[in-house]
Amino acid sequence: MRIAVDASAALNQGAGIGRYARALIPALALGMPEAKITGIVAPDPAADPVVAALGRAALSDAGVAIRTLPITRRRADQIWFRARAPIALELATGPVDLVYSPDFTVPPAVARRSIVTVHDLAFEVVPHYAPPGLRSYLTQVVPRQARKATRINAVSETTKHDLIERYGVEEEKIAIVPNGVELKYFEAAPLCDTARAELGIPHDYLLTVGTIEPRKNHLGIFEALNHSEAAKDLTLVVAGRRGWADEEIVEKLGELERAGRVIWLDYVPEEHLPGLYAGAIAVIYVSWYEGFGLPAIEALAAGAPLVASTAPSLIEIAEGVADFADPSDPESIGNAIDRAVASGRSAGAIEARQRRARRFTWSAAGEALVRSVRDAGC
Repeated sequence: MRIAVDASAALNQGAGIGRYARALIPALALGMPEAKITGIVAPDPAADPVVAALGRAALSDAGVAIRTLPITRRRADQIWFRARAPIALELATGPVDLVYSPDFTVPPAVARRSIVTVHDLAFEVVPHYAPPGLRSYLTQVVPRQARKATRINAVSETTKHDLIERYGVEEEKIAIVPNGVELKYFEAAPLCDTARAELGIPHDYLLTVGTIEPRKNHLGIFEALNHSEAAKDLTLVVAGRRGWADEEIVEKLGELERAGRVIWLDYVPEEHLPGLYAGAIAVIYVSWYEGFGLPAIEALAAGAPLVASTAPSLIEIAEGVADFADPSDPESIGNAIDRAVASGRSAGAIEARQRRARRFTWSAAGEALVRSVRDAGC
């Protein structure tokens, strides 16, 4: 069995889809030792070299052969999906039986079988929270990909429902291959004094993790601080790189930093994330929409009290172990922060959160991916 994988996200993207690709492409290789798996990479000159090295190591350690294309990812997308030029992937890989992409689009190939992962339909469900260029691109390409693919992997029941409702995809064509959490999150201790000093954060803090962009609802969180009694005595740590349409958010971040209420960490190295979650008094994740919501499950795995929005995917993964809030209502978010802080970190509360998180390990997700590939006829 010969499988080609679009591995660009594993080397080009730090968070989100990048972490999904770095976890599941190796899991596919280890779960199907009889298969010859080749990862195709169209490089991004703007990619973080540390992330690229992590991705390359993860794939190589699992025995995935890597073929780097002589064109950038941007150019490859223009050729394959905008111009729709039928330049087959096999020119780089040789003949293959199946093509798999963990990132919305499958490159054109001679192979008749393909699997694509759709992470969310934010560009359809909340189009005003998607960058216009990306929204235009995905609304053209993803429905076409959904029709053409042999199988579609959705990261949640929420995304599966959206695919059926909006694109009319047959239910039996969709497999659930969710995001996961690494076991190190379950065992994490709060950051030591040295690491906290390095990052410049206090001993007691609230935490929110996510790209600085409108969909993550940072402005709602900032306003909610004025409606929370607990937040008056706590610093909010914001971990996330700048995204799109972030000017107003960044301006407010600056105001709150100068007032001593917020610390913005920008990018946090992956080795610090488990301890950052583990030390938080509460984690706040009140996005307007998510296909899954990886920071929410990581917070639960670390035993942290979680404030989550009522977005369907967050209810799906955290029902019963999170304090939910209406993302449009800062007072609702503030009240949820107070409830989460009051819930604390008793042994029973931590166990309940981690028990929920154990439903979403990368190991289980890898097994689901292997089943999906075999169901596609491999």
